[in-house]
Amino acid sequence: MELVLATRNRDKIREIKQILKNLNTRVLTFKDFSGFPEVVEDKYTLRGNALTKAWTVARFSKKLALADDSGLEVEALKGAPGVFSSRFAGEGASYKDNNRKVLSLLEGVPPHRRKAKFRCVVAISNAYGRRKVVEGICEGRITEEIKGRQGFGYDPIFQPLGYNETFAEMSPGLKNEISHRGMALKKAKAVLEEWHKKRVIGITGNIGCGKTTAARMFETLGAKLISADEIGHLLLQEKKVKNRLTRIFSSSILDEGGCIKRKNLREIVFSDKKSLEQLDSLLHPLILKEVKKNIKACDDGIILLEAALLLEAGWECLVDKILVVTSSRQTQLRRIKKGTDFTPQEIRGVIGVQLPQEEKIRQADFIIRNDGREEETRKQVKKVWETLEKEDCEARG
Repeated sequence: MELVLATRNRDKIREIKQILKNLNTRVLTFKDFSGFPEVVEDKYTLRGNALTKAWTVARFSKKLALADDSGLEVEALKGAPGVFSSRFAGEGASYKDNNRKVLSLLEGVPPHRRKAKFRCVVAISNAYGRRKVVEGICEGRITEEIKGRQGFGYDPIFQPLGYNETFAEMSPGLKNEISHRGMALKKAKAVLEEWHKKRVIGITGNIGCGKTTAARMFETLGAKLISADEIGHLLLQEKKVKNRLTRIFSSSILDEGGCIKRKNLREIVFSDKKSLEQLDSLLHPLILKEVKKNIKACDDGIILLEAALLLEAGWECLVDKILVVTSSRQTQLRRIKKGTDFTPQEIRGVIGVQLPQEEKIRQADFIIRNDGREEETRKQVKKVWETLEKEDCEARG
């Protein structure tokens, strides 16, 4: 697996690489790409800036990206410089400029009122928005003068609690062990190692394209299958969900046994856009909650999340790669008519709420064209599976 550091700061790159050196991952930097994006850090929180940088670089590189945003928070300055730490003395300020400004503002402030903390927020994101944020904090105080030549940033004026040296006077090894960035990156390493152990592949495709057939083929090869569609069907049987739906759509959606009759529900929602939005606003959060729970419960390996509305619902943030199953419109319509009892209006309604196949293909990492015989589809599935297994082996070394 490859990890891109979402920064151009050479000091940060050197420090992050040192802390992550034992992680079985190839670390890439801006030097490995042409057109590496410049990200404007215009958010009002460290978390916001870190997420923006990680997400931007992940989308650009199509790889996993890691970004951090760090800030010095001085108690006597009411938490300043905080999110503005890198430009506290103005745009383009040097490390020395920023240090001198902090010291000048604290001139005459006694030692017991010079408490401060370093805060580091690390964000990890893939190209689809799957993300994790962790934080590290180091308590300390601001010295009366600049001390030491190691490190960077505010290291020469920050003395961590329990130590008589500033970060700039410490060896890099000791600093990385106790620093805010070191603590945040240790947590990030645990996240990355967990992501290495299990990968989530989203499989989607429009109605009638054979998504479920392909998903079952992957399951026979060893994938752990989670079907969002099946979860949705099970939720319709729950009493709370059934009661809420009958309040919205009336008891006309129930059969003689008091269970939700999906055909009656379809007839309502695919003839009225507002009704469909009401159904989605109720079911989608519940399905998402169950999907997340299922993913978390899975052990190591490749997890296949089958979801017809993976992209439409914004669930791509749950996956590491996207696989799209497609077929011609003629094949698609033939399968729908053969395999369902949908009316022409319902068919138009279902197709109408799904993204065009061309748009799904544009976002796909893998494509399975399912127009031919089952054996031809199986060969494509096997080829994708072998690629995924190879990537897993490479990631684990």
